[in-house]
Amino acid sequence: SSDSGSYVVDIIASNGHSDAPVLQRIFWSLTEGATAAALLASGRNLPNSQGSLKALQAVSMICGLPYTFVLFWCTQALVLLVKEEAGELSLDRKSFSNFIFSFPNPKRVLVNAAVPGLTMGRAAADVGSWPLAGFGDRAVKTIWAGIFQIMYLTAITLLFCAAELYQWCILGLVIYIGFATFLGFLRTGIRNKFQIKHGDMVTDFLCAFFAPMFTLVQLETQMDTDEEKDQEKAHITEDNHALNM
Repeated sequence: SSDSGSYVVDIIASNGHSDAPVLQRIFWSLTEGATAAALLASGRNLPNSQGSLKALQAVSMICGLPYTFVLFWCTQALVLLVKEEAGELSLDRKSFSNFIFSFPNPKRVLVNAAVPGLTMGRAAADVGSWPLAGFGDRAVKTIWAGIFQIMYLTAITLLFCAAELYQWCILGLVIYIGFATFLGFLRTGIRNKFQIKHGDMVTDFLCAFFAPMFTLVQLETQMDTDEEKDQEKAHITEDNHALNM
């Protein structure tokens, strides 16, 4: 009911306090009541007598669906938190060198939003266990970069085509899910290669699906950071070898 819904929203808005200020309760009650009344009024002119109720139900589903995916992510985070509390996961385990939504270089975000295939091809070559690896890193990078870029552009094109025919949207979404799945596998491969213990395959897919350009920047930064460390270690080894000689 609207009464209980307003009460729950009021508790959430007051950081869990069950005894929230009266004015705040009134605000949420009036806001939700006005929203419901507006939706019911919007469908009164429809020929179907159930139009008002259907309008209210449709808006509820549209607003609730995106939040469902947020709950997926929150649930996964809760599982990791419980494992940390139980001691199954170390609090000091290695993580990515930068947070996924940090902006060390905004230009990289724009580039990966336009041509994600470049970074994905590089990651596929860096992981080293993808098909066609026997042809060399350059071939793997080029071929997979082309495949990923075609998938990405095809998905976007089909989404725009949905303006003419709705079924194109479904096909575009299927291709995009495939694209995000590949990106999730790449993130998993990078984590395994650099022994990053933060995250799992579910988190990898969610990051790839909802924030592909930020995920690619994170992978790119991680590869650059570890390559620099490898070069420093190589220089130190060469210097030590020269001193021993």
